[in-house]
Amino acid sequence: MDLRSIYITNGVGAAILLILYFASKTRTLRNRIEDRVYTIMIFGVMLGCVAEVLSYVLDGKTFFGARVLNYVVNTYIFSANVLLVFLLLIYVDLCLYGDKTRIWKRYKPQIIVGVVMILANVVNYFVPISYYISELNVYERRPFSYAYYAVIVYYCVSITVLLKRFEKENGARAFFKFGMFVIPVVVGVGLQFLVYGLSLAWLASAIGLVGLFMMQQNEMAYIDSLVSTYNRQYLDHILAAWISRGETFVGAMVDIDKFKSINDNFGHSVGDEALKDLTRILKQAAKYHEHVFRFAGDEFIVLKLTDTPRGLDRYMKKVKTLVDEFNAEGHIYKLSISYGISFFDNSDVDTFLKEMDDRMYEMKACGKQ
Repeated sequence: MDLRSIYITNGVGAAILLILYFASKTRTLRNRIEDRVYTIMIFGVMLGCVAEVLSYVLDGKTFFGARVLNYVVNTYIFSANVLLVFLLLIYVDLCLYGDKTRIWKRYKPQIIVGVVMILANVVNYFVPISYYISELNVYERRPFSYAYYAVIVYYCVSITVLLKRFEKENGARAFFKFGMFVIPVVVGVGLQFLVYGLSLAWLASAIGLVGLFMMQQNEMAYIDSLVSTYNRQYLDHILAAWISRGETFVGAMVDIDKFKSINDNFGHSVGDEALKDLTRILKQAAKYHEHVFRFAGDEFIVLKLTDTPRGLDRYMKKVKTLVDEFNAEGHIYKLSISYGISFFDNSDVDTFLKEMDDRMYEMKACGKQ
């Protein structure tokens, strides 16, 4: 085996991760659990790069304690292969749903599988089922080691199912491109699985984490920090993209009636909660590829690709039903909305937005009368 290539690939991986750690420190300061999980993955993969180099350096060396150290290093490598991909699954779930109480309820099978694989690592000390280190400190792969690769695949499939379920329930998450962070890992681990002596898995994992970081940076730029829906910047991007493709679509501008009175009577923090409640309703109603954007203040825009001006009728009917249900729950304030709908068919963006705005204020004026 070429130790120099192993030094280089894992050294590059560790350097990438070190840069990534400092680049992601601002995320860590937010003190969100998913950001802490991401930081753990960075250090876990970085340690994997170091452990991978040590495992090859120690192979065949017979100084005092070398065999024990070799066992420790390979125990970490096998355990981390499972744990880090499981953490990736948890990280994606937290980013999508933001609810840590889901983890134990939703992922009991994955947790049990992970615990079994860790226990198998302990058993390997006494019965070498995954790997064996001879008295001459030479590493040998054993058949059960392939089970770890199978578990990695299992976790990757779990991530795929998670993303598909979220897309079905809430629509596609624009910035979560599964391949950007999983394909490098699968390719690297697959090549290392097929060719013993090839060291690409940890470098590939580092590249995958960079892809994940880039997606999250895009999301932070295009997601409204208060209500966690798309912002005006992403609205402009989507409109430009659809128009350049010659798409036809319908839009609705929605705002909260007498929003100022909510702020004046209950305070701005309650006003923020009202915005979040309306956002939740707009998202909950979006079952047929509707896209929700915060336009400005208490104004939201909903877009949908369609060839009919009535393409949002079913959606707005659902929104009104959800608003009525919210008001029946006995909150300290009631939500009332006005909206205006416009159909885009080879006009211009300013006309399209103005038409929605005018129709929304027409409904608001009718409500006041």
